[in-house]
Amino acid sequence: MEDGTSALGRPQMYLFGCTLTSDKRESKVDVEDDDTEQQLSLKAVCLGADAEDKFHMVEVEGLTFDGKTTKVPLVALRPSVLPSMTLGGFEITPPVTFRLQAGSGPVHISGQHFVSVKESDDEEEENNTSPVKRPSSLMSGKKLPMKKLKMESDDEEDDSDDDDNDDDSNGNEAKPQKGSGKTLQRTPGPVKTKSPAGPSKSVSDVRLKLSAAAKEGKPLPKTEQKFENYVRSSFKISDKSVIKDLWSFVQTLKTEKK
Repeated sequence: MEDGTSALGRPQMYLFGCTLTSDKRESKVDVEDDDTEQQLSLKAVCLGADAEDKFHMVEVEGLTFDGKTTKVPLVALRPSVLPSMTLGGFEITPPVTFRLQAGSGPVHISGQHFVSVKESDDEEEENNTSPVKRPSSLMSGKKLPMKKLKMESDDEEDDSDDDDNDDDSNGNEAKPQKGSGKTLQRTPGPVKTKSPAGPSKSVSDVRLKLSAAAKEGKPLPKTEQKFENYVRSSFKISDKSVIKDLWSFVQTLKTEKK
């Protein structure tokens, strides 16, 4: 399996915003397309002009690095004390839910929404088979390749050697031949091979933990790429064949759950 970042296209940036009120106290951003990688970058949170002079508390609900759901307070605003707050690029990966815990709002949350779409197999094949253009300087013939110049110099040396041989046949003193000294042959040393690093945890232990998480109803990554990142960070496993086997095992857990 190739690295997931190489298969992603150029990320697209969109404007993100949501408003929490007494009628709509929750706003959820979910990932509906498994072929995309999404990221939220929150910039600011502010109260509306008609907000009551009391504390308005907003919490955010998302996933931790090990796939567990957690809730943390985001801001606590009050018109007479702190009507707005700059978050400065607070990044979080969907799915994420914003919830108005206290106050009646309106509370406005703004930021940027980054979306990266995976390239299709046809596009990757087209990029791999695209012809490579040769530099125009080589096609114009203005500069000769170094290899050709070296071959011409070798031909001149061969001609000079032939002339020396002709002189020897005519009775002149023999000249020492070039390269008559002993040449040292290098013997190749032992090639060091790196043994592949095995997983830090046994596959059976990882399967037991994944099976326990599925029985407890904990959410597991929906795509193979996200599952690979999850296994690398949580279990320190980098062997792609082992990760692929674990992914197949997770699919059987989902089938049994259904």
